[in-house]
Amino acid sequence: MQADYIVLPQKGRAVIAQEEISAAPLAPNEAVIRTEASMISAGTELSRVFEIKKGFSYPVRPGYCSCGIVLQKGEGLADIEVGQRVFFNAPHASVCRWSRGTRTQAPCIYPLPDGISAAEGTAANLALVALSGVNAADVKLGDTVAIFGLGSIGTITAALFRKLGARVIAVDPVAARCAEAQAFGASDIVSCPPDGQVEAVMRLTDGRGVDIAVDVTGSSAAILNEALCCGKYAQLVLLGSPRAALEADVTPFLSAVHMKNIRVLGAFNELSPPEPAEGSRLSVRRNFEVFCRLVLSGELKVGRLISHVIAPEEVEAAYHGLMYDRAHYRCVVIDWSRRAGK
Repeated sequence: MQADYIVLPQKGRAVIAQEEISAAPLAPNEAVIRTEASMISAGTELSRVFEIKKGFSYPVRPGYCSCGIVLQKGEGLADIEVGQRVFFNAPHASVCRWSRGTRTQAPCIYPLPDGISAAEGTAANLALVALSGVNAADVKLGDTVAIFGLGSIGTITAALFRKLGARVIAVDPVAARCAEAQAFGASDIVSCPPDGQVEAVMRLTDGRGVDIAVDVTGSSAAILNEALCCGKYAQLVLLGSPRAALEADVTPFLSAVHMKNIRVLGAFNELSPPEPAEGSRLSVRRNFEVFCRLVLSGELKVGRLISHVIAPEEVEAAYHGLMYDRAHYRCVVIDWSRRAGK
């Protein structure tokens, strides 16, 4: 069986290549899956497309948000059936062999409930990241939470904090993103460059600062700024992954952490156990099931975050749109049924 897949041969480039799927017997936790849709990650994936993340070499196979139909499965996958739609975190490809792991940061395959489309299901990984930030925080009813960075993950994060009863301030230089976050439940928006954000947030909180600041930008400079928006005994949740080097005076940041007793919390979602485990209330599967319930109930309308549905051959243009035209590009879904010549 031949499969098409996306590969990054060099910075800023993406091409379609082909490979033969192995016909060897499947391992117990392995499946062959025909991809219906996969979503571009505007964080991790773009960091590789444009070489923001260092320490790797091209070529690179990107992607980790896919939904498709199980064609074959190993005997260990007792909770899924052949012909069933599943979510799996494989790179972009028309068909792949993929396994379910058992350790932290493991590959996953989860059954996608009826009522959630393949395109909606590809947003699961975005929600898993957002949930890790929400679950890391000690949020109380009536807290004021500022979300910095309103890509799709930031918007979902805002919706989840609002669901928990927090007042949510959405902060991003792009006005369209702030408006979208407001539609998802943000109480207030701050749409201005970074040098005006602290003053705006302090004004909205009558000078007190926020109870929880959540960084979804992955920008070290933004994180330094966000501490200044925190009130006393606040929490600063690092949900984004800082990647680019920064030379800066960190004393104002450290002084704010010290003088306000700010708790700085890491929220890297891939350190959660993939399955429920003794001693932990949280797991990737539990978070995935929460995502599915919220989508099915209509409380999390992830479909409206999708700005473009493209053919695989359009992926390079989509990467550049996501990087340089953020007012118009939100979530981009690759529709694998639209492969040229198929």
